[in-house]
Amino acid sequence: MVDAPITTAPPRTAPASGWTGPAISWSAVFAGAFAALGLTIVLVILGSAFGFGAMSPFPGDGLSAMTIGAVTIIWLILTQIFASVAGGYIAGRVRLRWSIHRDEVFFRDTVHGFLTWAVASALMFAVAGVAVGGGSAAGAAVTAAAVTSEEGSPSPASMITDRLYRAPGANPEALATSRDEAERLVILAIGDETLVTEEDRAWLVEDVAERASLNVDLAEARVQMAFTDIAIAAEEAREEVDLARAASVTLAIATALAMMIGAFVACGAAVFGGRERDGLEDKLVTA
Repeated sequence: MVDAPITTAPPRTAPASGWTGPAISWSAVFAGAFAALGLTIVLVILGSAFGFGAMSPFPGDGLSAMTIGAVTIIWLILTQIFASVAGGYIAGRVRLRWSIHRDEVFFRDTVHGFLTWAVASALMFAVAGVAVGGGSAAGAAVTAAAVTSEEGSPSPASMITDRLYRAPGANPEALATSRDEAERLVILAIGDETLVTEEDRAWLVEDVAERASLNVDLAEARVQMAFTDIAIAAEEAREEVDLARAASVTLAIATALAMMIGAFVACGAAVFGGRERDGLEDKLVTA
């Protein structure tokens, strides 16, 4: 009896289209996003310190508002670049390795960088509590800019009312009620002078004449001067609001530009980090 020869089956090879792991490593994405968020917070605080150091309460000292604005925009762009580089690189460096074509690896690394930037941006906006307001508050902003003032200094409305009732030897307590009503008229006129009626103006003339011990002609002249000051205050308030609006538009455009730059940089950093991760593993295997 002759034994039959024993044959061995050829080793099986995994098909090229087999499973190679998840396409997105969310742990790597969130790791990069939190790293970018932390670095952004540090850089924003550092930029605020530089900004406060560049300002001065004394006229002529420190940087101008335009210079500070330009530096702020540049710092915003640099912050996005630095944070996106850190976040994207970490996301690419710590992700899983895929046994797929090099072009697909490049695409997935790019997606990891973009997702890292997107998550970090969403977290940053949530932390900052950014809220976008409409333009319906523009009229109120004009009034607020004129009737409010910095802490420790009188508002334009209060100063105009003080000039109306200024009189030697006047009792401030006796003028309190009239001043309150007159100041409300002044505030109303600053917001929209057409809301003050002729009856309101006539009452103001009579009250100023009585409280400040003036004849009607002098009281009328004082009220006319007050309304001239009101027009000036309203115009200055509108200019301040317009400057603030222009600054807000510029800052919004600069923020959008900086974020787009950050997205591009994060994608590139993730690709670089992923290639370093794969290259280092190849060196360790062949060593």
